[in-house]
Amino acid sequence: MNDIESYIHNNLSLEEFSFQRKKNFQDIKEYYDNAKADAIFCYSTIRKFLNSEKKILEVGGGIHLLTSFLSQNYNVTSIEPGGFTGFTDELRSKIINKNKLNVHTTTLENLNTEDKFDFIFSMNVLEHAKDISSHLETCVKYLKDKNSVIFIQCPNYSFPFEPHFYEFFVPFFPKFTFEKIKKKRLILQLGEDKYYNIINNLNFDCTYKNIKKTNFKIYFMHPLKSIFDRIIIDKQFKKRILKNFFVNLIYRSIIFFKIEKIFYRLFPKFICPYLIFTIKK
Repeated sequence: MNDIESYIHNNLSLEEFSFQRKKNFQDIKEYYDNAKADAIFCYSTIRKFLNSEKKILEVGGGIHLLTSFLSQNYNVTSIEPGGFTGFTDELRSKIINKNKLNVHTTTLENLNTEDKFDFIFSMNVLEHAKDISSHLETCVKYLKDKNSVIFIQCPNYSFPFEPHFYEFFVPFFPKFTFEKIKKKRLILQLGEDKYYNIINNLNFDCTYKNIKKTNFKIYFMHPLKSIFDRIIIDKQFKKRILKNFFVNLIYRSIIFFKIEKIFYRLFPKFICPYLIFTIKK
């Protein structure tokens, strides 16, 4: 068990906050388990950028499992507008209060602070921004100097798979696919509240081309190795991402024929399922 996993297990378990007695405990546990897996993965991804002298801004803290862990050793500020379902906001509030976290309950665009940061990061947040160019411009505004770095991971809608619905879409027409073609089935599967909560909070604009044309100093990294590595070591992520039959088939075929390394080299990063990139001032 690694350090962040141990920390969450020992200090931020659901039992710690008495959620096991709630009627909808299984729904709470599924959300919590996903959030825990994301926090552990995110930390493993960004840790090389961290040191105790840096001021850090986390954009989209969720229920703040990662924020809590980072706050032990780093000067971290987190932004999270909240507005989750009742039990999630309740859990989030308990975690914030317990750890006395520095959290702004707002969006990045509405953040009001004079602070500048050495390192800014977000995981699966850009696809929720109303305007991705404006969002990135605001991130850059909060960088301290030319040595400061922004790290972002988000879905890539040039690849026809939507990771919130775990569904493929008609290439280049994600919104049309989920609002017209698959709407009825997704509502039956997810319920109206969850369907509309997802569809109304996605911009479908996160593509390599749209991010590249913003003209910031952007460096794109190839995400496939980290995706495959995470499927291998992260049971919760594997369960989520391989629930789609065709994704499962593609992944198992690559593993069976042992062509991972060839696949990394041949598959262009600009049409991978995720985009991972850094920005400097």
